[in-house]
Amino acid sequence: MLESTEKGEVRKTVGNYRLILMNDPNLQGAFRLNMFTDKIDITRDLGWYRESDSLTDVDLKFLVVYLEKHYGLSNEKRIEDVIKVVANENRYHPVLDRINSITWDGWERIRYALHHFLGAEVSEYTYEVMKLFMIGTIARISCPGIKFEVMLCLVGGQGAGKSTFLRFLAMEDDWFTDDLKKMDDDNVYRKIQGHLIIEFPEMVAILNAKNVEDTKSFMSRQKDTYKTPYDRHPKDHKRQCVFAGSSNSLDFLPMDRSGNRRFLPILCNMEEAETHILDDEKTSREYIDQMWAEAMEIYRSGKCQLRLPKEMEKELCEYQKQFMQEDTKKELILDYLEHYEGSMVCSRQLYSEALGNDGNPAQWEIREINDIMNNCSNWIAFSNPRHFPEPYRRQKGWEKPDNRGQDFQPITKEQMEQLSLPPEWMER
Repeated sequence: MLESTEKGEVRKTVGNYRLILMNDPNLQGAFRLNMFTDKIDITRDLGWYRESDSLTDVDLKFLVVYLEKHYGLSNEKRIEDVIKVVANENRYHPVLDRINSITWDGWERIRYALHHFLGAEVSEYTYEVMKLFMIGTIARISCPGIKFEVMLCLVGGQGAGKSTFLRFLAMEDDWFTDDLKKMDDDNVYRKIQGHLIIEFPEMVAILNAKNVEDTKSFMSRQKDTYKTPYDRHPKDHKRQCVFAGSSNSLDFLPMDRSGNRRFLPILCNMEEAETHILDDEKTSREYIDQMWAEAMEIYRSGKCQLRLPKEMEKELCEYQKQFMQEDTKKELILDYLEHYEGSMVCSRQLYSEALGNDGNPAQWEIREINDIMNNCSNWIAFSNPRHFPEPYRRQKGWEKPDNRGQDFQPITKEQMEQLSLPPEWMER
């Protein structure tokens, strides 16, 4: 019951605005908070032309006209505020609702999908990768912000329909985007919001990154903090998206000497595919719907992890080798060390003399050199700085094993104390 004044007019209270939006036959149930896009959706026809599901400034103007005509209420700010309350009470998640609406027919498809559409090999590896990607996607929308940092990478098979497969996998075209060209774009986080699958076509954004650390940092984030035009303050947006890549070139993997565990490549071969995904779009989309229903059954069972099985990690490392770029820096450093007559080196020395650079290295360049040297079996790192020739001065570095002398014998901490030796010598 609306509150009225003594003159019979509708009082301009928040409660009245709320009652109208909840009970007016033309407005009831129209406003819902979309928990996927974090926007307010209008989910029914309100009698005027609309191009978007989301609430717009134009919608507010029409609502002012409607409420003023029928109730004598015209405070646009109050209308907007009350819509937020009503929509929050009527929130929904369209992606989860879509997947939950599909009944699985019991036929296994995830295991064969990559072969069926893209001609990939049928193996435990391709099955586990596809299953992990889909389970990770469901986890991301069920528990926004959950840790999931792997990328499905579809490689080779030019014309096989890799990007179309990813677009269909997103179920709705609006839930897919391939518009992320740079990871340091000012609008990158707004491009992420409201998209389920984000494709890096030809791995452009990965290759455009300043270094692999930027890529790893971007993929590892669980939330993005930014302010939308309607927000007064920055807000945390927990990620509900997953990342995928496509590349016609085989050597697409970014150089990461600490391991490329985040990138899960799948070699595609159009000649081996059972069907092209665009031959019958309706049938292809129905096939993929059943894949999601199957994935949801696995997710609900609790018999899944958001990583590859431990025993498959070694297989992944071997499989990735065919997709790795040539490590030119490593080759230059190893060639330098092969002809180097000294007994110890430091990172600044290698940056200058082995790689031929001038000036001082950046921290990420030092880390690159450290990764290379720490994986050289015939050089041993020392953490206690030593004197190097000018211009390097005192630096940490690496030494040849025989630099300690053939008669070198390690001693215990107690023995060092008895000999009154400096404690920092123990750091060698």
